[in-house]
Amino acid sequence: MIDLKMTPPAGNRTVIVGGCGGIGHALAKACQALDHRVAVLDLPRSIESSPPVEGIEPMPLDITQAGQVESTLSRVDAELGGIDTLINLVGFMNKRARIEEIEDDEWASVMDGNLEAVARLLRRAVPIMNRATDASIVLISSGMGVRPLPFSAPYSIAKAGIIALTKALALECAPRIRTNAIAPGAVQTAFLTGGTGRDPGTPGDSPFDIEAYKKTIPMRRMAETADIVGPILFLASPAAGFINGQTLHVNGGGLMP
Repeated sequence: MIDLKMTPPAGNRTVIVGGCGGIGHALAKACQALDHRVAVLDLPRSIESSPPVEGIEPMPLDITQAGQVESTLSRVDAELGGIDTLINLVGFMNKRARIEEIEDDEWASVMDGNLEAVARLLRRAVPIMNRATDASIVLISSGMGVRPLPFSAPYSIAKAGIIALTKALALECAPRIRTNAIAPGAVQTAFLTGGTGRDPGTPGDSPFDIEAYKKTIPMRRMAETADIVGPILFLASPAAGFINGQTLHVNGGGLMP
């Protein structure tokens, strides 16, 4: 008999890292409606400026700090009794510049925040998730990890690394844990102006041209948060039980690798 459950079941222990942004808010609300047990982890600044939906107490976490990762995951484990689904939404872009003009500190910050810290987080989360019988990790990459754009080298490289990390985890952690990724195009959220945890304008010195971008998309619109939340929940669901190590591009047809 075909299992038509397109979302994780009620009671699913869901951890959303970077859950105070636009996608995180929509995802947490959807998980709450599905009767999941939800933990939202994010930077203190993000929690203060954009707290999660009512009924979900956020846990402060800077994933670049290994000690905080250890203690926060221990708290999650104690409160939820394990992790069935872990979704990482953390990410930010570099200031637009030619590769030789990017300072070493900024390069390191972008690489760490988008890739290396995610890997450290997962290395510490996997032992907890191994206690579950059917766990799932969903990471957020980007179309820029497949088709880099000019002046965004560290971000593009880091997001390509997320795709490789997805494949490595899929090989090593199956069959107990499946790992997949979503690679969105531009989504109409605060990310386009730096995100909730960074200074507005961090991505660059010129605003994102939404109308010009729409013209490059066959669907002729920007992605909305619901366009990303649905695929995330699907990849974590029983219906995707044989999908492992894949990157799903969600961009309205703007990139078809």
